[in-house]
Amino acid sequence: MRPRVNARNRPEPLEDEELQQLITERIEEDPVFWTGSGRRRTYVTVEVEDGHVVLSGLVRSPLDRRRADILARALGAASVDNRLGVAEDGTSGKDKQKRSVA
Repeated sequence: MRPRVNARNRPEPLEDEELQQLITERIEEDPVFWTGSGRRRTYVTVEVEDGHVVLSGLVRSPLDRRRADILARALGAASVDNRLGVAEDGTSGKDKQKRSVA
């Protein structure tokens, strides 16, 4: 679903329910947010009021947190309050860097 376009060819803001549904669907469809169960399980709750989005829940990494924020903004959020937490996986920063380089 895309934002509606008015006569001046400017997108009209979506209703809060439509925006919430759209953001939720896109996050659920994005394979980045698909995970198994356990400590690293991803869950994101989307709340919208007057076009302002609040994201809460738990994601696997700071990159996933940022991705959800960008996604909400790209889909028409007037602003985003990103309250997503990042799951602790028990590894040190060095281990994470080695894994991402390899």
